[in-house]
Amino acid sequence: MTDDNIPFERRRTRRYKVELPVDIVLQDGRVLPVITCNMSRQGMQFRCDGWVADEIEPRGIQNHPLDATRVKAITDFPDMDKYKSRLYARCRIVIARRLSNEEYLVGLEFVDFENGSERLLERFMSRCEAQVYDQSYSG
Repeated sequence: MTDDNIPFERRRTRRYKVELPVDIVLQDGRVLPVITCNMSRQGMQFRCDGWVADEIEPRGIQNHPLDATRVKAITDFPDMDKYKSRLYARCRIVIARRLSNEEYLVGLEFVDFENGSERLLERFMSRCEAQVYDQSYSG
């Protein structure tokens, strides 16, 4: 049974509202600091201003295909071992949407991980799930 009122959902895993500082490393080595707005086991989204959008794609972030654009996302997860808490993920851009005149939403899909950081991501996502579970039963 399907519900025609529910739009097609492309996500394979649940997203969690997470605000983390992330360094986006472009192919030429430039680093762009952003803050995530949500994260899942498959990827992350962040909002950015026009300057960051132009650095990612100088010809216009919405006017050119970005699926071949590769970046690296680096972040530290809070409250985890300082020396083993850094996520290094190679990503591809899957969405770039203009939200307003000077604000964009960019979605990244994780393609590959360095230094075993996929296990770290899994632990962090499990913690996010546990927090949501705890909040739903502590009312």
